[in-house]
Amino acid sequence: MRNHSITDYFKPASKRERRNVKNGEVGLSVIHAERFEKAISSPEKAEASSGSNKRVLTPEADAPKDNARSIGNMNVKALSGTSVSNQDNGGLLRKRSYSASWETSSDQSSESKLVSKPKDTMSPSPKLPLLKFPVVTKVSYVNSLEHLVKEKEESKRVAELEKQLQKDIQQSEVSSSVEVEDESTQEDGDLSEEHRAFLQRFSVITDVIPDYHPGEEIFHFSNSGRIFNHHNLDLRNFGFHSQNPIEKLLLSSEVRQQLSLTTQGFLSSAYSCTQCPTPVLKWLFQMMSVHSDCYVSTRVLDMLMEMTIKNASIGAEHFRPWVPSLSDISAVLINMGVHFSTLFPLKHLQPSFSEGDILSKMQMLVMKPASGNISSGPAFSCLPETNLINVIKFLAFCTTIYQDVYTDQELLLLLLLLFKISLEKLLKQIPLIDLQCLLIKLLKSIRDWDAKMSELCLAMSDLSSHHHDLLWLVQLVPSWVTRGRQVRRCLSLIIISKCLNQKNTRIPETSDQQLSLLYQYLVYIKPSSILKKKLEERMDQQGDLTGEYLQTELDQQAYYLTYILLHLVSEVCCFDVLNSNQRQHLLRLCSALDKHVKCDIRENARLFYRTKVKDLVARIYGKWQEMIQNSRPTQGKLHDFWVPDS
Repeated sequence: MRNHSITDYFKPASKRERRNVKNGEVGLSVIHAERFEKAISSPEKAEASSGSNKRVLTPEADAPKDNARSIGNMNVKALSGTSVSNQDNGGLLRKRSYSASWETSSDQSSESKLVSKPKDTMSPSPKLPLLKFPVVTKVSYVNSLEHLVKEKEESKRVAELEKQLQKDIQQSEVSSSVEVEDESTQEDGDLSEEHRAFLQRFSVITDVIPDYHPGEEIFHFSNSGRIFNHHNLDLRNFGFHSQNPIEKLLLSSEVRQQLSLTTQGFLSSAYSCTQCPTPVLKWLFQMMSVHSDCYVSTRVLDMLMEMTIKNASIGAEHFRPWVPSLSDISAVLINMGVHFSTLFPLKHLQPSFSEGDILSKMQMLVMKPASGNISSGPAFSCLPETNLINVIKFLAFCTTIYQDVYTDQELLLLLLLLFKISLEKLLKQIPLIDLQCLLIKLLKSIRDWDAKMSELCLAMSDLSSHHHDLLWLVQLVPSWVTRGRQVRRCLSLIIISKCLNQKNTRIPETSDQQLSLLYQYLVYIKPSSILKKKLEERMDQQGDLTGEYLQTELDQQAYYLTYILLHLVSEVCCFDVLNSNQRQHLLRLCSALDKHVKCDIRENARLFYRTKVKDLVARIYGKWQEMIQNSRPTQGKLHDFWVPDS
């Protein structure tokens, strides 16, 4: 009783075996294996069909019987028990064993004997060991030369297509950046009017209201280092006279050696018991602002702070400390690439010095450089972020130790200077925590606050002509101090008044008056009203508003301005605790916001910027309702009921 078919041990042959079958070197083929299986399964059918296909097996069929048998025995010895690995289409390696006995087709009795006794055929030869084979399922595989040739041609064709596709992708990536505009223009030109209308109907406009303010170009790097750099900033030109051996060593050294001695701590040992001279402090301040190495600039800042603390601890009662004056700060910023007119843009608020005074003063310090290797190019190729932050840190440090070193007018000019610098485009993604700390110190240092606050707010509203930049200035003012919140509320009201062309420069003093004025402004903050004003202005300028593109552009500008004005409205109503009067004003503002602004917005699936404005309205309304719920009701009442507007 046989357990397996004989074909379970025949697997697709390797290339070498197929070649042997073709050349007649091996007398066993797949066809013979199939016949052999039929003979075992049904001997009667095998005998009937054996007569017509007797001479198919091998070319040696006409040889003598003894020779045929000797050849069969040789083949059995060569093939029995051998394993051949072959890789099929699935990529699997399978082991095959071939064991067969060869008989010539002319010997009829031998073939019938082989068919009639399959058990003897299945029995192993006494000279060969019996091998145990794993049970393998039958696999359907067409093992023909035509099929193999077809597979090879198909693989070659796929490889050529893949190679051509990869080449086309590389060419398209190279040419896409150059031809994208031309292709888009050509595609638009090929579109029909119907397709254009369809695209126009379902295209979504999302980038009308940006998340960040546009900013301005404050720093011009090509002008950086035109006054001084770290090569020609020599301590010997600062009018410094040596008093001890370390100072003599500094004055006898070159600029690089002076800087190296400073960063290694020689100044700490030189001025451990005495005050550091003002020329040394000024030299350190300028070197810190211009050195291109961030590590050196930070080390100089540490040394500068250490010397300032020692001077403050050793100083006598009438000792006047050195802090950077407004002229010193301006010189450092001009050397970074900022124009003098940018630092002080308002004509009615100018310092007591001019740009020429700064240049002539600095030329005396760098007119005799000790080093002959001086860089003539710009000092910075990108934004000197580290140097700028170090300057701000030192100013905040000085205003913390010495609170009365600047006058109110100097504080006002310094605040405006810092606010103007913050509008730099490259500073939009940089956190300005140190700058806000300095702003707090400067706001607290103003003595006549009531008089200077209104002047400061009016001046800040003129620092930029773009409403989003003005909103950035409002949000830059620290809100965690009382004076900062006052500036934010007053400045927001002034900006709202200017954007709505109300021309009301008078700032209310009390919060009740401010909220009452805000209610009057909120009625005009409607997208339809703003759009109507813009259409009138454009009509006066051009006289033609028939273009659809112009209408869409003005609508986007109107909603952009509405978005900014709503942010400013929210800044005016920023209170920690509401009293009863403020609560009543806030209830009126909620009603006006819902009636005049929210109901005026017409949302559209294409015009996403309108949805963005409406979302801001909902957030402001929810914030105000939370403030109302957390506040006390009117005195003498347990609950406040809704009262319709008169």
